[in-house]
Amino acid sequence: MSKLVQGIWPALCTPFDDGFDLSPGRAAPLIRYLVDAGSDGFFITGGTGEGRQMSVAERRQMCETVTGDVAGQVPVIFHVGGTTTEDAVALASEAGSLGADAVASVAPVDQPNDLAAAVRHYAAIGRASAVPFYVYWLARDVDGQVTPAQFLEAMDAVPNFAGIKFTDPNFFVFQQLVDLSGGGLNAITGPDEMCVAGFVMGSDGAIGSTYNIMPRMFRRMYEAFCGGRIGEAMALQVQANRVIALLISVGVLAGIKKMLDWRGLPVGPPRPPTAPLTAEGEDRLRAGLAALDFEVE
Repeated sequence: MSKLVQGIWPALCTPFDDGFDLSPGRAAPLIRYLVDAGSDGFFITGGTGEGRQMSVAERRQMCETVTGDVAGQVPVIFHVGGTTTEDAVALASEAGSLGADAVASVAPVDQPNDLAAAVRHYAAIGRASAVPFYVYWLARDVDGQVTPAQFLEAMDAVPNFAGIKFTDPNFFVFQQLVDLSGGGLNAITGPDEMCVAGFVMGSDGAIGSTYNIMPRMFRRMYEAFCGGRIGEAMALQVQANRVIALLISVGVLAGIKKMLDWRGLPVGPPRPPTAPLTAEGEDRLRAGLAALDFEVE
């Protein structure tokens, strides 16, 4: 069975203007840059895409904008979660007509750590759309009492369930999900700082925030791994992690958006409650990047 997600997918930044209003016209240059850099697809309005800070109408507009700008060059997954089940269902019901190739959702925001509640939420979303459905597994929202086998069994009740975006450092659980699915699960890892480790543990692809600013580095990493050049892939991961550590020190999303602005790809500041980059943070980011002995691309 063909798997939709393979390779390197940026979790696309949502463009705002300086007043925090959605700025759809700013999406096209960023998309063009990332497609030209070899990105294999886009994940939109998730955590990096600030979906929780967007209205249903804004998320709908963002999906329509991205799929229009992408124009079928690569697939797009539309994250509809992080809101009420009713709003997620409404967005999922329109996903196909908006041009999305799949939908995804985190666990219900009002009932985290509860598999039964998650199944009800996921099943309602899966029923609302004919496109594939992906669970967005976040470590903080997982029902820790559930085994990988029990999770996969529970997903039998979710229409169109196709895979999982696993944003959790517990790669033992991830590998069990891959193994127990017999290879049928479209298994995707989320932690950018563990991209190579995810491929070693059986991931088909990776979706991440820093792929907005390091698409070529991660694409080379993926190609090196697939080509059996594990040492090269590991060395690239070390370089990427130096950048990630720097971003963590100043604020990851604010730092990513500022770096895109420096590259002539303005996407505005993050929306509150995420803090913008401070002047001190901007200076530290510039100095840290200048001190690196490799190009961040």
